[in-house]
Amino acid sequence: MPIYPDPIPQPAAIESRDEFELMVSGKPYLASDPYVQRVAQAQRKKVYAINDERDDEKRNALMRKFFKSSGEGKYYNHPPFFLTIGNRTMLGPRVSIMTPMHPISPEERNGLQGREWAEPITIGDDCWIGGAAVILPGVTIGNGVTVGAGAVVTKDVPDRSVVVGNPAKVIKTV
Repeated sequence: MPIYPDPIPQPAAIESRDEFELMVSGKPYLASDPYVQRVAQAQRKKVYAINDERDDEKRNALMRKFFKSSGEGKYYNHPPFFLTIGNRTMLGPRVSIMTPMHPISPEERNGLQGREWAEPITIGDDCWIGGAAVILPGVTIGNGVTVGAGAVVTKDVPDRSVVVGNPAKVIKTV
């Protein structure tokens, strides 16, 4: 049984949860579905509130609530985000963590009408993700990793590595 972000709005009379259920189960779904879009918009508003908050304590409280934190610095964001962030991990400004996947074939993508799905991302304990880094779907970043500013992480990163560049490459271990 998937765990949903709180609170999930109930579908309107003309909406269906079918595509949403596909999404949270990790199966291909229509991102353009009206109910999926309404849920996504509600979650985006929470992300905007986190990003706009300038008081560190208030921002951390918003992040703990949004990510359903254990309270010890570990963040779990359940479907539709499929994201786990470890203890004492820090993220610089404008980091992009992207779990959605899309078909490579333009016929399957079909503009906004094609299906997409999510691949989970895991970021270990004691990591530093530099500003404007991009972490792509399905990546696992090990414990103690440093991701350089602007790096594009396309593959798993071993523990205690420093990665930089596009695509990100290990330049040393610590």
